Amino acid sequence: MSIWRFANRLSHLPKEHQLSLGEGDTPLIRSRVIGPELGLENLYFKLESVNPTGSYKDRFAAGAVSHLLAKNRVLCLGTSSGNTGAALAGYAAAAGMRCVLAIVEGAPEAKLQQMQAYGAELIRIRGFGADAEVTREVANQLRRLAESLDTELQISAFAFSAKGMAGVQSIAWELTEQLPSGIDHVFAPAGGGGLVLATARGFSGKRTAVHCVQPEGNDTIAGPLREGLERARTCECTTTVSGLQVASVIDGNKAVAACRASGGTGFLVSDEAVFETQAHLARSEGVFSEPAGAVSVTALAQALAEGKVRRDEAVVCLITGSGFKDAASVARMTSDSTCPLVDDFADFESMVRSS
Repeated sequence: MSIWRFANRLSHLPKEHQLSLGEGDTPLIRSRVIGPELGLENLYFKLESVNPTGSYKDRFAAGAVSHLLAKNRVLCLGTSSGNTGAALAGYAAAAGMRCVLAIVEGAPEAKLQQMQAYGAELIRIRGFGADAEVTREVANQLRRLAESLDTELQISAFAFSAKGMAGVQSIAWELTEQLPSGIDHVFAPAGGGGLVLATARGFSGKRTAVHCVQPEGNDTIAGPLREGLERARTCECTTTVSGLQVASVIDGNKAVAACRASGGTGFLVSDEAVFETQAHLARSEGVFSEPAGAVSVTALAQALAEGKVRRDEAVVCLITGSGFKDAASVARMTSDSTCPLVDDFADFESMVRSS
């Protein structure tokens, strides 16, 4: 199975150009602990972390690289803070295509290593991702470079790669199949807003409210939604949540409009609360998420307190990436854990019984 089972809803491509590594059709699981703790009767997690390269961005890369193949391009040129780069690198490798990526300055080492494992060529640019003006200028320059190299710039945003982002809408199409009785709310993390916009578009015509959740240190979309503004805004990015460090607007204006039209709003959460949720997901639900993937869950208590969600409604949180993506956050979670070496099984048994 792959996103291409929805080929009739995507830009039509000849079957021989529909590249897939098995992305999509990810599990939807009911919360066993966090939902009951909050009094939510029907809380679900959509595990995008189990996609081939470990995040929902594989849905984007499958579409983007397939369209490059259909046009006989030999270069995949893109940008990334982590997950997009890993996805593009993996799918470009499968396509036998060169992959060159402009990397945001603060990207985690584990994500860079994954890109390099697929053979991608990486170049970091100072200030890219954190500074809105630098980010905007780099994107413009990259677009011109792509044209001169006879390819198309791949950024996981509708503003740059609408054909690739169409594949992300499949999240909503799958959820509609998985919960045919209906979904009242979907909580999605946002950096540049592409995921939120794709999800809202995928649910178009349904009664599902799509909510945008951002770290307080990257308030480009969630704040404007809460404040009733019509447009997103740039910011000075201070969050340490990798993957959501996008200081410029990108898809933000359309995300504001799409969320509001769906009945959704915005939520802002602290980095510390995100890290706590990440650990809680792992230890109480068995869900191993990177911090960006835990952002959606972090907003639930606030949504309930504000009356935006009723306890009997069906709620889905998008878990967008695997915990393996961010080694530093895993080290933080396990800092108080030990793994002693014992001399024999008797010592092992003794420790087990004494705990």
